[in-house]
Amino acid sequence: MIKLKSLLNESSPGFENRQVGDALPTLDSVRTAYQAKKALEEAESFTAINKGSGKVTAFKSKDARDSAVKAGTHDKSKDSKDDKKDSKGGVNIFKKDSDSDSKKNLQKIKKDKSSSSNLDNAYDADDFQDSVDNLKGKISDEDYEEIKDNLEGLKNLQYDLEDIDRDEDNEEWGMQTDTIDVEVDDLKGLIKQAISKSSDSKDAPKSEPSKPRAGNPQVNKVVRNKAKSLGVTPQKLGKEEYEKRMSQAAVEALTDANFHSESRALIAVLEDNPELAKNPSDDPNKPDMFSDEYDEWKKGTAWGSSFGDSSDGTDDIAHSATGESSWDGQESIDAIAFDLKMNGSHKLAAKIQSIFDEKNESTTSIVDMIPESVQINEGTRSQVGVIGRNGKIISAYVHYDGYPSNMKTGLKHHMKSDKDVLKLIKMGGARGIFNDKDIEYHKGGKPQKGDSKDIESYLKAADRSNGAEFVYLYNMKDKKWYYADTYKDTELKKLF
Repeated sequence: MIKLKSLLNESSPGFENRQVGDALPTLDSVRTAYQAKKALEEAESFTAINKGSGKVTAFKSKDARDSAVKAGTHDKSKDSKDDKKDSKGGVNIFKKDSDSDSKKNLQKIKKDKSSSSNLDNAYDADDFQDSVDNLKGKISDEDYEEIKDNLEGLKNLQYDLEDIDRDEDNEEWGMQTDTIDVEVDDLKGLIKQAISKSSDSKDAPKSEPSKPRAGNPQVNKVVRNKAKSLGVTPQKLGKEEYEKRMSQAAVEALTDANFHSESRALIAVLEDNPELAKNPSDDPNKPDMFSDEYDEWKKGTAWGSSFGDSSDGTDDIAHSATGESSWDGQESIDAIAFDLKMNGSHKLAAKIQSIFDEKNESTTSIVDMIPESVQINEGTRSQVGVIGRNGKIISAYVHYDGYPSNMKTGLKHHMKSDKDVLKLIKMGGARGIFNDKDIEYHKGGKPQKGDSKDIESYLKAADRSNGAEFVYLYNMKDKKWYYADTYKDTELKKLF
């Protein structure tokens, strides 16, 4: 039963809080007060939750609120006006949350913001940032790094979208949005999977994570700009064609850098056929190149793989990587993998980078078993330098045909004194040193230093830094040339 005092107050607007001596209310003041109260009630009633931020937004009218909900940007809040119904289905104008109820609602909103349901609604990279940041220390380091990497790729994709005409009939724009949609789903899946794994293995011992290689930032930048300038992007070509061409670029980069064993290993991974990692030249049943059987035989080898072929732009991308990295095979394919990751192709990027994982068979053990005659076909890297009168060594990288039978004649022809060798080092190395042609200097390689008192360490460093299979050193004391096989020798041998 409503009390008389309440009825009087309700039927006497403007008199509710009037004190003795206060001016009497006017019709205009009562109308203004009523309209302000009504607007406040509506602002408080017609609310919805922003899907992106999780914050409650107040709308001026029910229609405005409903339009936002229909557009998909908001979810209707449970305390909105038309949801507050009494048992008869009408609006319950007397219902009001207590302080404790308000606190509970606030806590629930905060909880919903960090829940998987909010993750399901995330789309912009910024929507994921807080969720990803909160995962640190709660999931494995390996999973966290992968998720961060994917988030960076999503940011890049959405940034690039801004440069494309926003038109649904624009094929490039459509491809880009499709790529973003896939990346968003992948990121959500990774986050949920990582959380699930973490919950299932809380008591399991933690293994040392293997973080994905970031590569050389400068090489990454050059390759990415080259791919964009050539139109080798998922937006221009579609994801499937883009991934095929970048795979071809990775194989060519390894081949150009003289990492032939790794090139075959990559083809084997891409084709999911370990047999393709074998050197076709070693096959005792290899038919004659001009026979009818040769083409059919070739199909079953790395030489017959489409990933070893070239498509528009693939060689240019590969050579931009090897040129900028000074023919460093790992940095070259890391740069190609970086572009793939920035375009949402994380699985393919991981496959390509796995060629240089420690768990894979090393090039050293492979080359060690191959006779020199085969190494010639495979390409041979070397270091050429001088041993100073103080025993210090400095050398430069030579990219092609560093096997002794070639280098002996080439050095005799071009390197007749220490001045010639020092010029080679000053110029940054060379593509090759041949008896019958001029030296094509590289102009950019970094010198390799060492000490003749610890020649073994120098040989290991020469192998590790550039994959040099041989070193050739001119001794300034006796004016003689010496050499060593970095895989087998622990001391220098006289060349001539």
